[in-house]
Amino acid sequence: MTAAARPRSLGAGVRLILGAALALLLVGAQLAFAPGAAHAHAKPEEKQEKVYETPADLGDGAKPPQPLGTAWLVGDLDTGELQAAHDIDKKHAPASTIKLLTALALVEVLDDPKQKVEAKFEDMEIDGTKVGLMQKNEYTVDLLFHAMLMSSANDAANALGRAAGGQEKAVALMNKKAEELGMTNTHAANTSGLDDKDQYTTVSDMMKLAWAVCEDDYLMSVIGTETYKFPGGNNPVTKAKFKGYPIQNHTKIVGQVDGGLGLKNGFTRQAKGAYIAVAERDGHRVVATMLGIDNNSRQAAVDLLEWDFAQNDPESLQTIPIGEKVTPSADPTSSESDASGADADDRASVGTEMDSSDRAEASESKSSAMTLGVSNEKLLSAGMLAVAAALLVAALIIVLRLRRGTSSR
Repeated sequence: MTAAARPRSLGAGVRLILGAALALLLVGAQLAFAPGAAHAHAKPEEKQEKVYETPADLGDGAKPPQPLGTAWLVGDLDTGELQAAHDIDKKHAPASTIKLLTALALVEVLDDPKQKVEAKFEDMEIDGTKVGLMQKNEYTVDLLFHAMLMSSANDAANALGRAAGGQEKAVALMNKKAEELGMTNTHAANTSGLDDKDQYTTVSDMMKLAWAVCEDDYLMSVIGTETYKFPGGNNPVTKAKFKGYPIQNHTKIVGQVDGGLGLKNGFTRQAKGAYIAVAERDGHRVVATMLGIDNNSRQAAVDLLEWDFAQNDPESLQTIPIGEKVTPSADPTSSESDASGADADDRASVGTEMDSSDRAEASESKSSAMTLGVSNEKLLSAGMLAVAAALLVAALIIVLRLRRGTSSR
């Protein structure tokens, strides 16, 4: 090779080195500063929520439906015998099903259906479902019970609590009634069912509550109403009059399920779905109670009822003491049946928490993908940047040597 050709060859090599270095710099920079793109291929697919579906077979001898959630049961409301159940003593937020306890406790104090209660602004501003009470308008106790039990109206529940002597007294009456019914794993904190860490119940206690409500003729007449006309009134601020409107029964058991007696549904984002459903056929009453249900709670409750009625000779898992069987010494949590939950925390399980096994798995997965807090992708990008820098230094050294050689000639 001639002396003139040697610089040109070295210059071409320098250009190749510079090109490679620039390419590595660009790729490394993209990896370093665009982590979303770098991690896109490694991101696990989000798990889709499993949706409850009605089993293909609900007939005699078929397996019972399996609602998706915290706890549930189905059984004979007259004997307390359970035919299928899951975690019956697990404490959980009741959502609006607590309104049945509100009604049962307050109907003894507010025993005149025609008694009038003036709505207050505090009724109007309560959170959640409302029927539309207007301050300074009067409503009968009967109308308020219909609104609370049919439309799950929190404003009506609040107004009934005030009429009974105030929220504190109303809650005290509710807890007293729960104690009388042997609902030893239930504690009320408000009349509406809005989430509160000190408000909880169990599906076994809900069975006891269902029995007591079904024994009250007045409350059952309210719960059995499908449509009710809510009256109009006057807006005290604008002085405008407003017309009345019909309200519907949100539980959708009465008139929609064969022999359906109704009772109560409930839902909050923390508590998830809750349900108490009762039906009677040929003098046989069956109840389904559920807490913390992920989805399709009404359908799951109806399926449990249909399955139980279809069993000719159902096996009894255990018996819940209800009605006259309830005594101060009765301890429904002492059962050793698989249906009984092992958790006896003093507070409700509201919302969802990751199980310890899930936490361990997530921690292990995260640690395997990280080394001293640096991910594999970042290590790769750092390595590429380092190689690019080394190539640039090498190219610079070659350029300097070429210049020195040229200047010496």
